[in-house]
Amino acid sequence: MTTTSMQAITDKVLSHEIFKDIDTSALLNRHVDNANIIRTNAAAKPTIAPQVQAGNTISSIPPEGIAIDSPGTYVFSDTISWAPEATSCAAITIACSDVVLDMAGYNLSATIKDSSQHLIGIDINAGCNGVSIKNGTLVNMGYYGIHADQVTQITIEHVTVSGLIFRNLDKRGLCPAGIFVSQAMDVTITDCTVQYLYATADCCAGIHLVSTTRATVTGCKVSNLTNYDGVVVGFYYAFSSMITTTDCHAKDCQSHFGGNIRAVGHTVLGFMPVISCALTYRDCTATNIIGSADDCHGMSVFLDAAVTVTNFIAKNVTDGVTPTHSGAKATGLEVYGYDILIEHCTVENIKAINPQDKQATGFSAWGKNILFKGCTANNVSVVDEQGNEGEDLGYGTGFGWAPDPRLTQGAYTVEYAHCTANQCQVGFDTWYHVDSIWTDVHHATSTIGILVQPDAKRTLSANPASECNPPVVITLTNIATGNVYPRT
Repeated sequence: MTTTSMQAITDKVLSHEIFKDIDTSALLNRHVDNANIIRTNAAAKPTIAPQVQAGNTISSIPPEGIAIDSPGTYVFSDTISWAPEATSCAAITIACSDVVLDMAGYNLSATIKDSSQHLIGIDINAGCNGVSIKNGTLVNMGYYGIHADQVTQITIEHVTVSGLIFRNLDKRGLCPAGIFVSQAMDVTITDCTVQYLYATADCCAGIHLVSTTRATVTGCKVSNLTNYDGVVVGFYYAFSSMITTTDCHAKDCQSHFGGNIRAVGHTVLGFMPVISCALTYRDCTATNIIGSADDCHGMSVFLDAAVTVTNFIAKNVTDGVTPTHSGAKATGLEVYGYDILIEHCTVENIKAINPQDKQATGFSAWGKNILFKGCTANNVSVVDEQGNEGEDLGYGTGFGWAPDPRLTQGAYTVEYAHCTANQCQVGFDTWYHVDSIWTDVHHATSTIGILVQPDAKRTLSANPASECNPPVVITLTNIATGNVYPRT
C-alpha cells in the first residue's frame, strides 16, 4: 500500500460534511500522524550490516544479527540468545521474498544494552513479499518484536512477543509495538500474543497496522501494556481499510503521566482504528483498561467510516488514576465517525474520576448515521477521588454524545434501538443529538432515565496532559433538536 493510498483513505474519510468545520490538518499533524512513524522508521535503519545466514537451520545469532537473502524455509534448532550492540539493528532481517521462518516452538531472547535504540526481533524488508513467520516467542526485544514495511502477502501466526522494553522521549512520535506492519496489503495475523510491554515513549501499541489494506487479525491477545509517559493502544489501526478483527482481546493496559506534554496525550485504549474505513470487529473484548490524565476507552472508533462492531465487551474501564485524581473521560465504546454500526455489545464498570469532559459513558456518539442496536451499558459513573457522585462532576451516562473540547460537532441521525442502561447515573443523554431516535430503550435501574436539557450549557476542558497545550476551556450550548425519544 503506497503513500498515495494512504492519502486516498484520508481524503475519503475526512471529506464527509461532518468534518467541514474542523481543522483536519491540525488533527493529522498533531493527533493522528501515524505517517510520522513511517518516516521515523525510515530514518532508523540498522547501522551495522547483518551476517548473511548460511543454511536453512538457525542455531545462533551474532550481535549484528543475521540476514536471510534466499527464498526457502528456515527453522530454529534450539532456543537462541541474542546480545545486540547498543545501536539500531535486528536479530533477523528477511531480505527476500518467499521465506518461511519457523521458530519451531523455541524462544529468541535478547539482552538489550540500550533500550532507547531501534532494536527489532524480526525485520521484513520493503519489497519482500510472501513471507511467513510462525511458532515461537520473541523475548525482551526493544523497539519492535516484528516489523514489516511495504510488503504484501505476509503471514504471522502462533507468535508471542513478551517483555518488550523501550525508553526514548528524546525523539518525537516513537511508538514501540509488539507487531508493526505498514504500507502493506494482504496481511494475516493469527493466534499471536503481545504481553508485558513497558514503554516510556510518546506512544506504544500491541499490534499496530498503518496504511494497510485487506488484513485479518484473528485470535490475538494483548495484555500488560504500560506506558510511563504516553499513549497505550492494544490494537491500533491507522489510515487502513478492509480489516477484519475477530476474537481478539486487550487486557490490563495502563498509562501514567510523568510530565511529557509533547506527547499526543496519554490516552489508553483497548482498540483504536483512526482515519480508516471498511473495518469489521467481531467477538472482541477489552478488560482492565486504566487511564491517568487523559481519555480511557475500551474501544474508540475515531474519525472512521463504514465500521461494524459486533459482540464487543468492555469491562472495568477507569480514568483519572493519577496523583491529581483527574482525567478527561472514560468510555466503554466511543464513536467519532459516520456510517457506523454497533450491535449486541456490552460494557460494564465504566468510571471517570473528576473528568475534564464531565462524562463517563458506556457508548458515545459523534458524527452521522450511527446505529447502536441491542447494546447494554451496566454501572457507568462519574465520581470524585473519594468515590462521591455530584452533578457538578458530570454524569455517568449509559448512552450519549462523545465530548471533546476540540471537536464540538454534534451527533446527527443516531439511532439507539433495543438498548438498555442499568445502574447508570443517566440512562440515555439526548445532549447534542440532532434528528436522532431512541426506540425501545430501557433504563429502569438508572437514576435518570432519559436526560433532556434544551438550551443548557456544559463546560469542557483539557490540559497539556490530555493533548491541549495551551489548556482549553469551552462552554457549549445544547444544539439538540428534531429528536424522537420516549416521553418518560
